[in-house]
Parts: sequence; C-alpha cells; structure tokens
Amino acid sequence: MRFVDAFLDEGIDPEPTDHDFVLTCMCGMDQRLDEMDLDDEFDGLLLYECTRCANSLVGIMLDSAATDLWVSTAGMTRRLEVGGHRRNGFVIGSRVDVALRPPDVDGDLVFVPSTPNFFATLRNL
Repeated sequence: MRFVDAFLDEGIDPEPTDHDFVLTCMCGMDQRLDEMDLDDEFDGLLLYECTRCANSLVGIMLDSAATDLWVSTAGMTRRLEVGGHRRNGFVIGSRVDVALRPPDVDGDLVFVPSTPNFFATLRNL
C-alpha cells in the first residue's frame, strides 16, 4: 500500500507514482513522497516521515481500517468526514498540503489539502 494507490484508476496519464507527489514539511524541507522515510508499524496504515525532522506528515490506510479505528476511538465518530480524504477504498491524510506534480510538469495536476485530524485518531494507537 502506497499513497499513490488512492489515485490510481483516475485517468491520469501517465499513471502516477509516489515520486510525482510533492510537499513542504513544517521544517521547510521540500520533498517527494518516494524520498521520505516509511513507517508501517501498524497493519493497514502507512505513514510517510520527513527525512529531516522525522515528523509523520502523510498517511494512508484502507477505508475499512479507518472506519474500525474511528468507531473504536471515543469521540472520533463525528470526525469521520474531516479525518481524511476517502478515495478509491483508502483514506489519506496529511499535516501539510500535498500536490500531484510530476517533475516535468509546471503546475499541480491534483491538490490535496491538509487534514490534520487524520493524525488526531492515531494518537490512541
């Protein structure tokens, strides 16, 4: 499971990879998802960490795993819609904005706004 999986079958040509997504960490470092450190300690959840400050910035989980997590977490049922973006059977979230911007393209093909509440649910893991 990778962040890009939520964007496959969207008709984007050529099909994107994690290298095509870019963000700027809160520490100021610009980086592409495939350059970030990965944390897959929890089943059904993958976190991308900044290579400079090691903050978890981006996450992806299966939609079913997210529902189980949020329903079992006290007070989180009201946040189902703001806890992340649901796309193609996944829930994605990020502390900062993420853009689908392949290296050879000038503008963003897709802009994914930050969803800090995604990480609020993870504090209880």
